[in-house]
Amino acid sequence: MNEKRIYLMTRLAIFEEHHKEQLNGVRTFFRSDYIGRHMIRNGLRVTAAFLCILAGWGMYHAETLLLDISKIDIWAFGKQILFLYAVWLCAFLVLTYSIQSVRYVRALKDLDEYREMLTKLENEYAKEDRRKQN
Repeated sequence: MNEKRIYLMTRLAIFEEHHKEQLNGVRTFFRSDYIGRHMIRNGLRVTAAFLCILAGWGMYHAETLLLDISKIDIWAFGKQILFLYAVWLCAFLVLTYSIQSVRYVRALKDLDEYREMLTKLENEYAKEDRRKQN
């Protein structure tokens, strides 16, 4: 009987090691908080990436921008950049929401499996305690 408990404990340890981050996320956060946390992180990353791309584009076209600065409608140009940023951000946030929703559901299933293994282990300990008492 000791072998079965050792087997269950080993399975639990391996399972916990492989799914540690997902299990902690599901245990400590509600679904909306879990997804929202990832959306905020990804929103910041997408903003940084957009700014880097915009800076690269600006450097590549610096000569044209400097020569034609008096001909450029700054307000229209700014609105166009903001529109592109909004589309870029929305697309990535929708993608992030979709991915994290699926991950949350999977993590809930993993948590249920983990709890089931813990219950089996507890039952093994209870069986052994009953045998010792008899």
